[in-house]
Amino acid sequence: MNKLLTLLFAITAIAAYGVETPASRYGLTLGKVELKSAGALAFGPEGILFVADTRGGAIYALDVKDTQRDTSSVAFELKSIDKALGSFLGISASDVVINDMIVHAASQNIYLSVSRGRSADATAVLIKVDRNKNISEVKTDNILFSKADLANLPGPEEKTRWGESKRAMAITDLQYYDGDLYVAGLSNEEFASRLRSMKFPFKANQSSTSVEVFHTSHNRYETHAPIETMLPLTLNNQPSILAGYGCAPLAKFSVADLKSQKHVKGATLAELGGGSRPLDMITYKKNGENFVLIANSNRTVFKMKVSDIEKSQPLTTPVDGIFVSSGTPFVATGYIGVLHIDNLNSKYIAAVQRDIETGELNLVSITLRWL
Repeated sequence: MNKLLTLLFAITAIAAYGVETPASRYGLTLGKVELKSAGALAFGPEGILFVADTRGGAIYALDVKDTQRDTSSVAFELKSIDKALGSFLGISASDVVINDMIVHAASQNIYLSVSRGRSADATAVLIKVDRNKNISEVKTDNILFSKADLANLPGPEEKTRWGESKRAMAITDLQYYDGDLYVAGLSNEEFASRLRSMKFPFKANQSSTSVEVFHTSHNRYETHAPIETMLPLTLNNQPSILAGYGCAPLAKFSVADLKSQKHVKGATLAELGGGSRPLDMITYKKNGENFVLIANSNRTVFKMKVSDIEKSQPLTTPVDGIFVSSGTPFVATGYIGVLHIDNLNSKYIAAVQRDIETGELNLVSITLRWL
């Protein structure tokens, strides 16, 4: 009789309160999200999409309700994605700016953060491209969401010493790892380069660490250059953040240090060659070995063995020329004009790639067979 009563009580409770949903698990509420900008993207648990609103000084967590499943291992290609987006948005292809690209791991749908135009006040839109090449907008006027405001950001008018907007670099990359969302960018503090971490569901308390690295092309330690792109990675059994900087050191930070210290000096493990910026990084596995793939602004796509990164010793002396590389060895692949990369499936990597002959942007697949 007691077991029957317990079962009846459980059924009644479920009927009364409903089954737990992502909204209840992650503190999401239904409402309107007005993005002032849309930059870096990251996926969190259960397909929650994190969106960086640099101009608005916030991170949004959105339930995009992408419940599809695609276990295939086929390529994907959408030529002239800039023209397709321009047609969809009612603007010219030259006014389409793709700020970031990410793949939903379960559905293999591709999400893009896009600016309508190139001015500082260009409007933002989130785009989904499905496996059938259908383009749709992720509507945010009635969506389950939560928001984390960031403190101590540069003001809208603040400039770097090389004349670029500091506010545009307030959030340069997002990565979700083991329950934490890591946010790279600049602050308005003395040591401006920041690596923040925040628990998800979002809570009031956020960790903010100023980070410093030795710039091998500049021959000095720097605290004002932001991390351009980063990658959570286990190195020598230690949870770490691999961080790429402009001009172009690659450094390692211990996650334990970031959680316990207010200022952390990273270990510069490689110099990728000055005059360039790393744009995106992912990790992939091939023939039982782990690799890191790096897209660069003024270089081809590089690949590194994780085992080589683990063996690398910190660099503390400069390279002897601006374009000279050093440290962890890498292979320069033949893929050029690649702006964004993410894992698509077990055989392919998705990429936004600019055709150097026509100038158009293409959404393509890079086969792991050649990497």
